[in-house]
Amino acid sequence: MQLHCACAPLAVHVYDGSMSASEPGKRPFLPDFCEQGNLLRTMVIAQLLVFVLVAATPGDWFERLRSLATMSLFIQWVAIVDIALLCGLQGRLARLDDRLAALAAFGLLQLVTLSFTLIAHTIGRMAYLPIGMHDLSILLLENGVISVIVSAIVLRYFYVTAQWRRDVEASAEAQVQALQARIRPHFLFNSMNTIASLTRSDPATAEHAVEDLCELFRAALAHKTHVPLSEELELVGSYLRIEGQRLGERLEVEWDLDADAADVEIPALSLQPLVENAVYHGIEQCTAGGRIRIETRRDAEAVTVIITNPLPESPRPSTGHRIAQDNVRQRLAFAYDEGARMDVDDADGDYRVTVRIPLARSETT
Repeated sequence: MQLHCACAPLAVHVYDGSMSASEPGKRPFLPDFCEQGNLLRTMVIAQLLVFVLVAATPGDWFERLRSLATMSLFIQWVAIVDIALLCGLQGRLARLDDRLAALAAFGLLQLVTLSFTLIAHTIGRMAYLPIGMHDLSILLLENGVISVIVSAIVLRYFYVTAQWRRDVEASAEAQVQALQARIRPHFLFNSMNTIASLTRSDPATAEHAVEDLCELFRAALAHKTHVPLSEELELVGSYLRIEGQRLGERLEVEWDLDADAADVEIPALSLQPLVENAVYHGIEQCTAGGRIRIETRRDAEAVTVIITNPLPESPRPSTGHRIAQDNVRQRLAFAYDEGARMDVDDADGDYRVTVRIPLARSETT
């Protein structure tokens, strides 16, 4: 029974957020081979490949079980060594052009496969195992062909996935830019009218309102993708102070902040649109106004932000909630894959938006 293998590390595509040195802002072509989950995924998929090869091998059940054992040992070692080498070299590979990186990875995979084939054949011949009885040139050819096919498929998958993610990234960046330019005309006009009226009755308050408006414009014109949670909440505070000057006692704000969550990185301008929705679709439509509650919590796995506002008795038809929420939800999905989530509920007369962001990705962003 000859021993077949496929050396390509079939790791699920996971990025670590690092950028290529040759192309700033561009994600590397190859995934993060140092990510712990990739090793487990590689071993599982490599074992599935073993099952396929064993199923295609002629012979009785005893012969197939023996092939299963030897192939599993061989291919698992090849996959683990592939992952270890690509993990150690991924910094250098990330600095290469996509084609050069693919060729380098492809050559490395073939080298590992053929090296392990030679080692296995040598050990088998010394220990009088079945693999040592086969012709070495044929064994190298068969394992090399399998490795070439599997490696080409996997690298092609990585390339297509990378292109898809770059398209998604470009779309997300366009959404961020649109969101940064998204200052509703009515808010700007109302703010300017409020400041104009305050310049005569309360110049000091008018000066603070101008400073808060400048903070909003500074954030809108900045090109940051991620900011600390504390910085995003300061922006939310600036917005609420401006609206507070306009709405007066109709707007109450309650803060319940976890100090341990302040340094967690989140996508820029991800909370301000949600708070703006709370004012525009909640407080403004309530005759007596209401209270906006902003709460943050941090646990061992994630930071949670909860924004609550009262529901108006007769809300005017609008899709503003959905548009802003869809935008934020898409940006969270892009930044954290399935690790982040945003939930909405309207129980007990309140409208509540809950955003949960994982710490593991946030702290390395």
